[in-house]
Amino acid sequence: MRYVAIVAGALSLLATPGAAQEQVGTVAEPGATSAAAPTEAGAQEENKRSIYYKKVQGWLWIEGFAGPSAYDPDQFGSLNLPGVPNAPRLKGPEYGFSALLGLGGFGIGAFYRQANYSQYKLMKLGVEIQGIFRFIPYVHPMVRANIGFAQTFAGNPYGSTVTNADSGGIVLTGGVGVRIPIIRWMSFAATVDWSFVGLSLRGDSSTGSFQSWILGQQFGATFALTFHFLGVRKN
Repeated sequence: MRYVAIVAGALSLLATPGAAQEQVGTVAEPGATSAAAPTEAGAQEENKRSIYYKKVQGWLWIEGFAGPSAYDPDQFGSLNLPGVPNAPRLKGPEYGFSALLGLGGFGIGAFYRQANYSQYKLMKLGVEIQGIFRFIPYVHPMVRANIGFAQTFAGNPYGSTVTNADSGGIVLTGGVGVRIPIIRWMSFAATVDWSFVGLSLRGDSSTGSFQSWILGQQFGATFALTFHFLGVRKN
């Protein structure tokens, strides 16, 4: 029996360090879990602060844009005057700006556009509406609609065959494209636009004074840089 007691004591002493190691390991595991928790919370916070939360935001949008355009002033209706030919289709740059109130995926505001052609300039101003499909992240499909006043100045579509020209009328524009967030307060947009332009043209020709409507169309590609203010970090 004495030998049995000695062997049992020796086995007990050998088992004690292993049990202590297990206890140390058990205590260390909760510490690792608590250290991982802040990392996960930080990742969630960083995700919330990613580009525009993956979509454009802000209450106030200030937009500047430019792009190529082509204008045919009397595509659908021209002057019926002796010695006055149809107006040529011209190409030239168009630029402008707009200020919009952002309402989630909808924006409304005012715009100004000016296209410079070789014989004259075309000015348009009015109301702009944009629809942004923000549920698609990073690259948002968009539509654009404009209605406003149009006018030619610094010349006229018919050149020297018409003098003392003065014009004024309406413009209706529709466009489709994409809007891409860059940083939280800035985005880029590209659209293809078509405009109907109806102008009441007054002036003098070889047959005397006249006043008549001319109905034309304009194609354009708009490349815009938009700055978003007020509430861009709120979701």
